[in-house]
Amino acid sequence: MQITLQKSTQGLKAILFACLCLLSLSAKAQTDSTEIENEEPQPATVEAPVNRELLTPLEQDEDDLIQIAPFVISSTTDSAKLASAEILQAKLLEVLANPATFDFEFANLRMTTVAIASHPKSNVRLFTFNIILKSGVFQQYGVIQQKTKTGISLFSLNDTAQNLPKDYLETTIENPEWIGGLYYQLIPHKIKRKQYYVVMAFDGHNLNSNRSIIDVLSFENGLPVWGAPIFRDGIEDPSEEMRVVFEYHKSSRILMRYEEEQKTIVFDEVGPPFPAAQGNVFYYIPTGDYSGYKPSKKGIFTKEALEVTDFGQGIPNPTIFR
Repeated sequence: MQITLQKSTQGLKAILFACLCLLSLSAKAQTDSTEIENEEPQPATVEAPVNRELLTPLEQDEDDLIQIAPFVISSTTDSAKLASAEILQAKLLEVLANPATFDFEFANLRMTTVAIASHPKSNVRLFTFNIILKSGVFQQYGVIQQKTKTGISLFSLNDTAQNLPKDYLETTIENPEWIGGLYYQLIPHKIKRKQYYVVMAFDGHNLNSNRSIIDVLSFENGLPVWGAPIFRDGIEDPSEEMRVVFEYHKSSRILMRYEEEQKTIVFDEVGPPFPAAQGNVFYYIPTGDYSGYKPSKKGIFTKEALEVTDFGQGIPNPTIFR
């Protein structure tokens, strides 16, 4: 799907009007006693730049996004969050259709609720964000921006994790289906001249557990496909998995990232804290051991234990660093 830039005729005024409408919805909900009991913190005030005329056109586009982004988290009702997410996704699609944006870092947007996964040698970027429903379920959204020979291709990402088949870990997932998560790393990876992108994501999932996901993005007939048989659980493992998903206790965080120098995906092992919790991932926590997926010459990532443990564990909340 090739998309060209369409400038908004309303600009920032329309965005601010939409945000005011969302605030109005939130204020109305506060009068309902059933909502007040579990009400979330009030939305933080978002200050617009003193003089937008001092910004470049791309910086103005980024600022438009920044005005919307906080409301996907800080809005006080599910309906307001869902509306905010739709507005933010629509604005991302509008802004990212401009080919000039592909080389724009969006450094300030990264500091909001939007995660951006990119790589200097990649022609693909992932912009993702989420809302947290009152049920505790994380609903994910995003946009794939792909630079092509003829311009920019955009693909809207909408979380379908609740409806995926039970064997989704063993099969590819085709557009528009998507597991969903906040994507923070993307690594170009070729196998037999086919271009893949190994991607890593954090998913808040639900009230009981978090998930960390290693997946693979590729394109077939111009459309996104998730998953590829390139992960082995060990040297003696004869089968390849499509993706790797770690699920663990809600209060835990794990390290999971690609180390360029070692060419290794490093991650915390997770497991039960006591024997009776074996098999119940809601109790799983980091064990203190580290493993890594290292690619062979054929491009297959094989899991092995790592003796070196200094992988920057001191970085706060390493699973969602930008």
